[in-house]
Amino acid sequence: MSDNDPDFLSKRLHDRQRRLLKARMRHPHYGEIDILIRDVSERGVGGRCELDLTVGDNVIIILPDCAPAEGRIAWRKGHAFGVQLDAPINPETVKSPAPTERPVEPGYQVPAVFRPSVETKRPGFRARSPGADTKTEWS
Repeated sequence: MSDNDPDFLSKRLHDRQRRLLKARMRHPHYGEIDILIRDVSERGVGGRCELDLTVGDNVIIILPDCAPAEGRIAWRKGHAFGVQLDAPINPETVKSPAPTERPVEPGYQVPAVFRPSVETKRPGFRARSPGADTKTEWS
């Protein structure tokens, strides 16, 4: 099953939108596992995971900022898989969560061993001295 295979593309019922985000999947044999979502449509999700999934297994896809989506494994090739969803979802809402700002603790000091050294000059490199051969006037 490949996006380059015309027979496979003709069997798709809904247009897929490319995505690249981490999600979770509840599987009847493996429990809750990490997956990588590669594309999303109204009635399906394509992704990758490291486990051997079986076509026909009922799963629940847990997407960031979306309600859990129930479906079944429709196809599998290597680590890639497709899930046909039982109910439609809005692909526009399937996005990576916004990065959160890390709060800075007041009064935090970087340990001395991790502070940059005061000396920033690279050994072996020197600035040119003004002179006749450089034709540069330094003021």
